[in-house]
Amino acid sequence: MMDMNNMHRGIPWLTKPVMLHSSRDFKCKLNPEQCAYQTGHWRFWYKADLVYSLNTIYLCCAIIGVFTIANILTRYAPDCIKRTRVWRATTSASRYLAYRGYRLPTLRYWSPSLGVILLGVVGFVFFFAMTLGPKPYYWPTEVSYGSSPPIATRAGWMALALLPFILALSTKANLITACTGVPHEKLQVFHHWLSYAMFVLALVHTFPFIIYHISKGDMVKKWKTDMVYWTGVVTLLAQTYLTVMSLPSIRNRFYEFFKATHLVAALVFVLFFFFHCDFRLSSWDYFIASGVIYMLSLMAANFRTFLLNGLHTATLEVLPSGLVRVAVPTFINWTPGQHVYVRFLTSDLHLLTAHPFTISSVYHDPATTGKVSELIFYIKPRGGVTGRIAALAKKKPGCSKKIFIEGPYGGVSAHNMARFDTILVIAGGSGGGFSLAMVDEALRLSELEATGEKPAHKGRRNLEVVFSTRDSAMADWYTAEIESRLSHSTILSPAPEIGFETSVSVHTTAAFESAASSPALGSAKNPKAPAEITTTGSFSLNVHRNARPDIPGLLARTVAMAHSQETFGGRSNGSEFSFVDPLQCFMILGMP
Repeated sequence: MMDMNNMHRGIPWLTKPVMLHSSRDFKCKLNPEQCAYQTGHWRFWYKADLVYSLNTIYLCCAIIGVFTIANILTRYAPDCIKRTRVWRATTSASRYLAYRGYRLPTLRYWSPSLGVILLGVVGFVFFFAMTLGPKPYYWPTEVSYGSSPPIATRAGWMALALLPFILALSTKANLITACTGVPHEKLQVFHHWLSYAMFVLALVHTFPFIIYHISKGDMVKKWKTDMVYWTGVVTLLAQTYLTVMSLPSIRNRFYEFFKATHLVAALVFVLFFFFHCDFRLSSWDYFIASGVIYMLSLMAANFRTFLLNGLHTATLEVLPSGLVRVAVPTFINWTPGQHVYVRFLTSDLHLLTAHPFTISSVYHDPATTGKVSELIFYIKPRGGVTGRIAALAKKKPGCSKKIFIEGPYGGVSAHNMARFDTILVIAGGSGGGFSLAMVDEALRLSELEATGEKPAHKGRRNLEVVFSTRDSAMADWYTAEIESRLSHSTILSPAPEIGFETSVSVHTTAAFESAASSPALGSAKNPKAPAEITTTGSFSLNVHRNARPDIPGLLARTVAMAHSQETFGGRSNGSEFSFVDPLQCFMILGMP
């Protein structure tokens, strides 16, 4: 191996002369059989980066490539292909993989979707096989094959290859989202899982060196004389902090502290990881790729925030429900369900950090309405910045603050919403604001159809909204908001062929939960109070003051209704097909 101890070291902690790559020149001094063993494909140190790092890159790029192709086909495939049996069956299967999750009631845990789990299994099998499959784990002791245990070598190179992908997935305006169309917030699970995989690989890289040098009796000497061990320890400590603090149970409890220290720890980690690699073979290529990817993402986000979006003014107001309403007049265009990151230009609201808020309003073209649209956020005050926003709004009702807006990100395609006969919106708590934007968009689409600006959908459609909350004041607020929207919608015309048959159910669960938790009433059934029913035009509004919504029954009824409308040999949007349309029912969940 390269004897780093005998080379003159530069500052800071880099071998001199500093180069982009170290040499791959190797002359074996052992007998032919031993040389063949040392230079085997899975064991040769001087090509370990090509065997392990590149294969890791190939796996990640192949997965991204599959989703990129799927994204391109979804966007640009002609309708004649999208109406085929194969396309619809594939779409149905992919939606099942994307939505199917598993609940562990004992741990109060919802798993990621089945598709995400399967991708995690693929990664686990790959890293498990690449780490423990090749032999040996340690060099035989009869001759000196080198001081780097083979298992440590391969684990280190695979860990390094994950760095560009982890940094890409950590940004909001990232290249992976641009290629695959998957919103950055849905990619966060892969950012976490790849980080965990990298941490485990780093441990597998570290401990074999300790075991090897303890067995040789020179561990203390190595620690005192070889800077590579110092840089490695600092790197591992920073990585341990990032990994442990990012565990959901810890991150959620200490979110503000974690957010404030995350960037500093990440900088320490990358910097000392860079020193630790010390341009061995092609190691610095991965840092260059990571830096380019990360900086491009930051530049794109900041260009959009400060130059395209510019400075905005937000008006803060506390509602009787306890929510804080934030209104921002803007020329920014957005789609339903998107979110933005808001940076308040005041020191008491965390000037240096941006915070995510879901948009609860719908975009209207200023050329049509004659005025700019308003971004509306409904914020549930908790700790941290949301609590400070609420305190400020209570102290100075209607006060205005200058803000920068990054985004918007995520969302639901308005084009997709227009394709469905049935739209089901389920929301809970502060997720009600998200659902209002969905309702607004559905009503807006029908208004455009009624005025002839969009091709009319054949037949009336169904819009069902279910909202549940513990708080009566929150339920009253939501009831008033949804009733106002439905009452003033222009689609509530007598024209039978256009618009939505709309049904809204609002549930207040506090009294029921208190009864269920009481020892005397613990076995009682849900004591439903009579619903308060409002029926106007083509919508109905049902308010349940002491009941939980029956979500499983609701989903079953909605799907059954879609199946009854689309039978074998039926029609969907005027197109013949031979089985039930998997896209017939569109479901949206908005949770706090």
